[in-house]
Amino acid sequence: MVGNVKSEIGVLFSKDNFMLVKKELKKGEKVEKHNHENEEVVFTVLKGKVEVFLNEKENHILVPGEILQFDGINFINVVAIEDSEFSVTLIKK
Repeated sequence: MVGNVKSEIGVLFSKDNFMLVKKELKKGEKVEKHNHENEEVVFTVLKGKVEVFLNEKENHILVPGEILQFDGINFINVVAIEDSEFSVTLIKK
């Protein structure tokens, strides 16, 4: 089989140059402030609505289909506005 389909929560794919993680948050739950210094980050909302804060100065309210890309040197924290699922792709610089 050439393709690999996964749908669970957690690390879905991990190779030398990238990692893809799927997260789930209930309304009001948070991802605490952190960064991914040596990686580019692609944040994709799959379900629900989340508010993403970058460096505690810039915020984005994201819904399904919206994708946020940023340099992982920046700090991120997330709050679920609704029950939500999102994926985070970390790409080595």
